[in-house]
Amino acid sequence: MEVAANCSLRMKRPLLDPCFEGYKLSLEPLPCYQLELDLLALSVAEVKLRDDQYTLEHMHAFGMYNYLHCDSWYQDSVYYVDNVGRIMNLTVMLGLPWWLMLDTALGKPREVFRLPTDLTAYDNRLCASIHFTSSTWVTLSDGTGRLYLIGTGEHGNSASEKWEIMFNVELGRPFIIIHSISLLKAEEHSITMLLLRTEKEELDMEGSGFYVSLEWVTINKKNKDNKKYEITKHNILRGKSVPHYVAFEPDGNGLMIVSYKSFTFVQGDQLGAL
Repeated sequence: MEVAANCSLRMKRPLLDPCFEGYKLSLEPLPCYQLELDLLALSVAEVKLRDDQYTLEHMHAFGMYNYLHCDSWYQDSVYYVDNVGRIMNLTVMLGLPWWLMLDTALGKPREVFRLPTDLTAYDNRLCASIHFTSSTWVTLSDGTGRLYLIGTGEHGNSASEKWEIMFNVELGRPFIIIHSISLLKAEEHSITMLLLRTEKEELDMEGSGFYVSLEWVTINKKNKDNKKYEITKHNILRGKSVPHYVAFEPDGNGLMIVSYKSFTFVQGDQLGAL
C-alpha cells in the first residue's frame, strides 16, 4: 500500500464555457410511488437521533439516512428493515406502461431474512445498514454493533435467493456500513468493508467533542483449507467530519475519501494522513 496523500480539487477556468446558457430543466414533477404498509410490524424500522447525538456529524451520518437500500446488481429490487428485524424486498416494476404503473409500480414486501437479534431491546442502537457487496454477497449491520456477512445466492431472483449467515462478529459500539467489495485471488475469497461510527473525544475542549471513525475491515477465507471466515485486517482512520463520498479501489488496496477534513490512520498496517 502506498503512502496516503491529500489532494485538493481546483477549478480549471479554461474548461468553463462563457456562452453556456444553462440546462433546460423539465417542469414536469418527478414521479413518486407510494406503498401503504397496513401493519405496524411491516413498517420501516426508523431510528431517531438521541439527545446526545446533537452534532452536525451525527445528523449527516445518521439523521438523514435513506432506509431504502438499492441493490446495484439487480436494480429492480429495493430492501428495507422492518420493525421486527426482517429484511423485506420490494420489486420495482418501472418497465410497465404509465397507466399500469400508477397502482403496480411497487410489488408487495417479501421477507428474505430475519435478524436473530431483538432490535427493540437496544436503546442506543443506530439504523440497520445493508450494502450489496456482489451479486451473491451482502454485508449487514444490525445497528447494535454486530456485523453480518451473508451469502444470498442471486439476490433479486426469488427462485434462487436464500440468505444465510456465513460470518458474524460483535465489534463494540454501533456503526453503519458505507462500502464493501468482494475479491477472489488465488482461491482466497475476501470481503473488504468500511464501517463508520462517531466516538466521544473527552480531551476535545474546542470542537464538538466527537470524532468520526472509519474502520477498514477485511474478512478472508482460504478455499483450499476449507477454513471458516475470519477477520484478517482491521485498520482505523480518524477524522473530524463525515465524508461526502468513500469507496474502495477495485483491487481493494486503496481507499478514496472525499471529505471536508482529512483522515489519519491511528491503528493498522498504514499510518499517516489521508
